[in-house]
Amino acid sequence: MKKVTFPARIGFRRELHKRVDRYFEEGNLRKTGDWRMFLKTTIILTLVVVLYAVLLFLPHTLLTAGLVAFLLAQAFVLVGFNVMHDGGHGSYSPDGRINKVTGWMADFLGGSQLLWTQKHNILHHTYTNIEGLDDDINTFGLIRMSPNQTWYPWHRFQHLYAFPVYSLLTLTWVTYSDYQKFFSGRIGDYQLKKPNVGEATFFFSAKLFYYGYMLIIPLIFHPLVHVLVVFLFVHLIMGLTFSVVFQLAHVVEGNEFPEPQKGTGVVENEWAIHQVETTANFAPNNWFATWYLGGLNFQIEHHLFPKICHVHYPDLSRIVRETCKKFKIRYISCPSVCSAVAMHYRFLKRLGQKKASPLEV
Repeated sequence: MKKVTFPARIGFRRELHKRVDRYFEEGNLRKTGDWRMFLKTTIILTLVVVLYAVLLFLPHTLLTAGLVAFLLAQAFVLVGFNVMHDGGHGSYSPDGRINKVTGWMADFLGGSQLLWTQKHNILHHTYTNIEGLDDDINTFGLIRMSPNQTWYPWHRFQHLYAFPVYSLLTLTWVTYSDYQKFFSGRIGDYQLKKPNVGEATFFFSAKLFYYGYMLIIPLIFHPLVHVLVVFLFVHLIMGLTFSVVFQLAHVVEGNEFPEPQKGTGVVENEWAIHQVETTANFAPNNWFATWYLGGLNFQIEHHLFPKICHVHYPDLSRIVRETCKKFKIRYISCPSVCSAVAMHYRFLKRLGQKKASPLEV
């Protein structure tokens, strides 16, 4: 993997950390989760169990089965956004064992915490929007998400087919991509850490557990076709929801897509400024969006402070915005979810044109 560095230092990151540390000290707050996270987790996991049981044991019409399956998919999404994500970053609890268990919720959803940690925590959070390193903008040419990616003729229509493609995200986890990464030991040019025996055993055991509760057990109570249709429907809803939220944070008008200098691999901005300029917030005043998304509508704050629990992001956003203003750094924040979706759609449409280049805001 090519070496990329962020050597610039203008004092933004130092000033920002000073202000944020003062916020926690003056409020006598801890940076990880508190009782709100435990209450939220209890509500979400109860919702998962109840909806799963309703879908499994009660008789349904096509309409009611579709409705419950949709709600179950959303309950799984809540687990991912609110429990697994914080646990995977070590921000859920000051207890590392609790963080490990909540991080394992990735495996409960059909993914893999082992792979997600390296793909998300290391590659995405370090090299955000850098072509060839940030795997989150890599679609193997199917969708052009960066002006630095090669244009192909089918990209003219990507604004029309992108959202259906997004819905396949989690389905690829459980059918192909996790296994491809595990056995190849690579994500693009990045060499994955070789799993030890315990990690490899857990990887495959978790996959079997997932297939067990999502496919094998339902087959005891329902016909094969019904089980497969519900399984696919749940994944399509999950995949679409996860993908759209991910794209609204980094692939909208105004986001930067820096190219490291050839030969040296140097990125001109200091790392913290790079994170701000490659990221966007949305719906900051929508309390339900903040609750539902686990604070991921405050994506700038999350990228700057991934080890701080999301319950603090709304307050931190004021500090970050003020510091950005002081250093004259652009801080992108869309007023609503709908406006962010529109910005993403326009971005895809423009990048689909052959001569498209980094967008001007």
